Amino acid sequence: MFSSKELSEERLKHIISKKLDSINNMQIALAKTGDIIVYPLDYPGSISTFLRVLSISDAAVFVLNQEVSALDAEIALALEYSHITAGFVLTDDYSDVQSFDTLFSKYKVGKFTKTGEIGKIPALPAKNTLPAVSIDKHFIVKGIGQVVLGFVLGGRIKKGEKMYLIPSGKQVTVKSIQVMDQDRESCETGEHVGLALNNVDEKDFDTNYEISSSNDVKSEFSCVFTKTDFYKLDPFSSSVMTCAVCGRNFGLSLKRDGESVKVSFSKPILSKQESIIIADTSLAIGKNRIVGSILLK
Repeated sequence: MFSSKELSEERLKHIISKKLDSINNMQIALAKTGDIIVYPLDYPGSISTFLRVLSISDAAVFVLNQEVSALDAEIALALEYSHITAGFVLTDDYSDVQSFDTLFSKYKVGKFTKTGEIGKIPALPAKNTLPAVSIDKHFIVKGIGQVVLGFVLGGRIKKGEKMYLIPSGKQVTVKSIQVMDQDRESCETGEHVGLALNNVDEKDFDTNYEISSSNDVKSEFSCVFTKTDFYKLDPFSSSVMTCAVCGRNFGLSLKRDGESVKVSFSKPILSKQESIIIADTSLAIGKNRIVGSILLK
């Protein structure tokens, strides 16, 4: 869920039924529909948290306020270049719907359903079919051991399944699964899950940020780079670009390699066939910080 202004408790009460957890400036909440909603707590001050929320989302809720601002355009542009294809535009009696329609009718967000109260988000194709879970939080439970909380970002994960910590490649076993405090035999894309793991200790979480069925990671990829027309600087000379993968931020740099483009990340990542949004952290609030997107080859 994205808003150019801080959401008041009055407006939130029409959207969510319960706040579940706050992790790295991302608020996780239970929507009145039963869906899990995540929104950044420090946007527009930080574009980095915004990107983290975007990277773990399957659909979007765009909150339309009284005035359409440059920040609304930044949100719309990020959604345009993202993997997200569906969502809602949340309005109230004061929302500037006319300006929104004028400015964004040709954009992806302009085709989202406008509503005063969001409905159940329909089942969507998984943005990534590779079974994977973000590591958003970890702790020790007496009698159980190491437990991680995160979002299932792709595929289906079963109890007893062997997986890998990313990027180290250390193999672990899913000992047990909980979704909304209920024991489960498996979990699916989009669910917020707690996984108890075997063969893992505290120091593993210093460097690992994801659990996956694949351990094929690297730091440099060939990619398809698409720059938005609204970003006027040279992305090939910038050292202040950031992105988010699996709910974590990474620095990155782009370089031309003949007719193609190569991207280098600050940490190894899995190859994922989805758009990764790039932002320029040097720009001030109100300036368009969205550089464009890359698709890894």
